[in-house]
This record gives sequence, structure tokens and C-alpha cells, in this order.
Amino acid sequence: MLDKLKNHYKEALTTDLSLQSGYMWFTGDTGEPFGIKQNVLSDSELQLLQSIFDRYENETIYRYTPVQLKWKNILSGKNISDEQEFYRFIHFFSKQPILDHISFSEAVSGLFPEETVMLLNEDNKSGVIIETSKQTFNDTPYESLKDTLSTDFYIDLSIYIGLFQTNRNLAKEVYNRERNDFLSIKDYLEPKAVYTIADLLPLMLIQSASPDTRNTLTGLLAGLMEEDKETVQTIKVFVECNMNTTLAAKKLYIHRNSLQYRVDKFYERTGIDVKQFKNALSVYIAILSLEQF
Repeated sequence: MLDKLKNHYKEALTTDLSLQSGYMWFTGDTGEPFGIKQNVLSDSELQLLQSIFDRYENETIYRYTPVQLKWKNILSGKNISDEQEFYRFIHFFSKQPILDHISFSEAVSGLFPEETVMLLNEDNKSGVIIETSKQTFNDTPYESLKDTLSTDFYIDLSIYIGLFQTNRNLAKEVYNRERNDFLSIKDYLEPKAVYTIADLLPLMLIQSASPDTRNTLTGLLAGLMEEDKETVQTIKVFVECNMNTTLAAKKLYIHRNSLQYRVDKFYERTGIDVKQFKNALSVYIAILSLEQF
């Protein structure tokens, strides 16, 4: 069987265990491990190989660095510390398993200007990048993080950036809460490069709202949503652009005057001036509630 695979994959197949990065490793019929370059394997080929052969797990691949081991223990509750040092969790979730741990970890490290810690969960489909120093947004490609990793590793990633933290003693609680918050709401989120608490919180509030509150929210714009979806969508984008007429018009591919006309028409129909923050916030949550329910 191994000879047939060598004939098919040629130089892309190796038995040299020193070549870990970029390869998928399996155990052959005789127990001999072999690796195939990840970039030559299609999804169907990978599934077929996994159904025939066992994955080869070389201990050197999964050996934790001292810093990784420290954070692994912190997140499992084994290392309680009262240290007051900055950290932030960047949670990632993949629809496909991340099989090349080394290359993925190297790619993550290369995207950050400062040192980070990357831990992959046992399901191989999720994990966390831990920032241990404040990154400057301009220096760190948060927006391109998803595209870069998804393209390089042929996976579909969702990325959620948590809040700044300092108390290491609360790290496990914070990690679990942020992870669970995202998983509870991810199916309702619109596609984005990265998500933050600002994306999650309105939907979380809507989900936990009482029936009466939901009825009030959905009733606020229900008639207008049915009659003039274009105007409602315009108002949503307008609020998401911080009530910036120029930016919203550009995003909607319309003239500023057209956008202003729709904002004025919305006011005439509802009596709500979305150029005022409180009104804009109420309308935005009402639109999200209508879209969800």
C-alpha cells in the first residue's frame, strides 16, 4: 500500500520524521509512519486517508513550550495566580480540523509583532491566541487574521477578540465565559473578519429579553420592515457607520443625498431621529430583533 502511495504522491510523500511542518502524518500497514504534504491533499483525499490509516502522533509535534504549559495550566485551573499582568484572549473556531499544528502555530506567531501564546483544543477545531502585551491595532493585522489563516490552511475560521484583562486568577473564568458567549450567538452573527463584544452583546440581550420586551422591539418597526426594507437596511448601515453619512453612503453605493433622503423619510414615518445616539441605539436593536425573530 505504501509503495502505491509513493507512486501516486512521489516527492510529496516522505518517511523522514524530521519533516514535520507542512505534512499530514499517518501510520502505514506495517506500523511505519509516513507523511504527505498538506498542500497536495484535497478534502476527499484527506478523508479517504483518515478512513484507511491511523493518524501518527509524534510526541515532539505536541510538546508544549514552558509558556504554553503555564497557560494551559492556568486555563484548566491548575495554576492559580494573583499576578496582575495584561492578557487578552483571541478565540478561534474552525469548521475543519487543524491538523498541522506546527505550521499553524508558526503562522500565528508571524502575524503578531509581539510574543503571543497559541493553544489548540483537543477537538483540533478551536483554540485561543493569548496576547500577553497590548498590541497596537495598526501593527497587528486583526482584520486580515481570518483571511490569512483560512487561505494558508484551507479552513473556515471564525475569530472573536475578547476584552483586556489583568487578573490572572480570573483567566479560566474569563476564557470560558467569552468562549461560551460566542458559541451561544455565533449562528446569528453576520459574516465578518473578526468579532468583538460589540457584535455579540446586542444579540445576547435580545435572546435573553422577556416576551414583552421582544414584542416591543419587533413592534417598533414591524410595519416599516414589511413595506420598505430598503429604508430599514439603510438605517442599519447608517448606525453601524456611527451615523457618518459619507461612510454609510459609500458602503451602500449610493449618493449622500440619497442616504439623507432615506434618513429623513424614516423620521417622517416613525418620528424617530436616528441622528441622535439613544434613538439610533434603540432602532438598531429593534432591527436586529426583527432579523432574528
